[in-house]
Amino acid sequence: MAETEQGGGAEDRMQGMDERPMTPQALTACCQKLFSCGEGEQAIGLAIQAAQASQDASVLLAAGMFLARCSARHEVTVAVFRKALLLLPEARPEMTSVRGEVKIFLAGALMAAGQNDEAMSLFMEVARTCPQHRVLVGEHLSMALLEAGLAKEAEQILAVWLRDGPPSVSLYNNMGCALERLNRSREAMTYYRKGIELSSRHEMVSFGYAIALLKAGDYEEGFARYARRVPRMPSLDCWFYQDLPRLTKDVSLKGRHILFYQEQGLGDTIQFIRFLPEIVRRGGRVTLAVLPSLLRLLRESYPMVQVSLITDILEQPEQAADYDFSCPIPDLPYICDLKGPEEIPSFSPYLEVPAQRQERFARLVNEAVARERPSSGRRLRVGLVWAGDARSSAEDVAADRRRSTSLTEMLEALGPVDADLFSLQYGRRRGELVHAAGQSVHDLMESVQDMADTAALMESLDLVISVDTAPLHLAGALGKEVWLVSRWDACWRWGDQGERTPWYPTMRIFRAQELSLVPVMREVGLCLKRRIAEG
Repeated sequence: MAETEQGGGAEDRMQGMDERPMTPQALTACCQKLFSCGEGEQAIGLAIQAAQASQDASVLLAAGMFLARCSARHEVTVAVFRKALLLLPEARPEMTSVRGEVKIFLAGALMAAGQNDEAMSLFMEVARTCPQHRVLVGEHLSMALLEAGLAKEAEQILAVWLRDGPPSVSLYNNMGCALERLNRSREAMTYYRKGIELSSRHEMVSFGYAIALLKAGDYEEGFARYARRVPRMPSLDCWFYQDLPRLTKDVSLKGRHILFYQEQGLGDTIQFIRFLPEIVRRGGRVTLAVLPSLLRLLRESYPMVQVSLITDILEQPEQAADYDFSCPIPDLPYICDLKGPEEIPSFSPYLEVPAQRQERFARLVNEAVARERPSSGRRLRVGLVWAGDARSSAEDVAADRRRSTSLTEMLEALGPVDADLFSLQYGRRRGELVHAAGQSVHDLMESVQDMADTAALMESLDLVISVDTAPLHLAGALGKEVWLVSRWDACWRWGDQGERTPWYPTMRIFRAQELSLVPVMREVGLCLKRRIAEG
């Protein structure tokens, strides 16, 4: 994960220029509190409102920095930083350094908005005119390039910055991130270690090092470091995080009641839930706290444990005494002491779909095909997923942009095929079906309530083709034949290279070699035609 130092002295140095009731610190605290409570839109709205109303550059800088982190409305962030810059008089020499910092933040926002030429010009201007900000320029420039998907360019910039000037934790971290995204994870480790030498407790560097270790297949140290992360949740104020000790692998599980809770994406839960029977085998008493979309699927697949909605668990702080530990579900490989890919448990499908539900969706699939081709023989049935879940933070939106495509691009790349295509797309991107041209795509997702229904639908298909998102993991966990259209900076779980993964033996990985997924999807299309021809 790319990182910058915030250059946080700017807000403090600008206070007093224009006294307002809303201080920069108060605005930042209020926005972060709303965001951590799952009120992201309200937080973003408050930052924009404050920026519109204020003539205090320090408030504008606070608003802009929050928006840069937590919003993908890059044009608004650009406007906020431009306004802050206009409020800082060029004629005052003491403002030169502060203006330089604001220009760095503006350049980062411009890069995120796709205005790369102006962004690069600003970065270079500050590096030339404000040598005291050279390190800050390198940190923000490399981060902006990484978030734009330009890892090779980031590596080149960082090599110059580290060669010609003093290092920093963030520069080392960003170089590690660039190399890991370039699928050179073992090289990345060298830079993460250098960052750790400068700051052994630096959370972001430790996390980046963990990802590089995992991607390189060093699971023992990788998962141990991964388990040190602060969980990625809407709020860390929840009682089971604050009041219960976090489970570690050196604890005896016999007779202990452990609350495993949803963290990160649905795909992470689906991937790691396979380790749950080992916890039960060791004598642990388990409660799972999950999102509604996984509730039925996990209740039916793991009847030996208690499965509850995480929202219900959150409303029961008085039950803290009933538990001995809490643990994020993605920590399960660490708890089970997984040392390497070769130790991943021998695979067999580990999610259950009741026969009655399978039969219902088989009937729906057959009826959909019969309506279009009433008297034709059976063809290959292929499920399609072209986009990940919608997210709000700037970092997550940038990652989703790298992993997702559009239905139009997917259909054009696959080309007309002698197969029956079915949408498995969820969320707002399902709406692209309305405007799709070319080969028809059956959409039964109005009959799908959750992942249990999605699994039942998948059981009636022969092949799933998906970008890197939750239905991909679901198909793999069911043992279905599944083809991953992987972004060029592949997720750690798929390693640096290769077209197979021990996590899901029925998966084939198609790796993009550039930002666009179109070329690799054309490769998928050719393989699909061969697959159909082979029968």
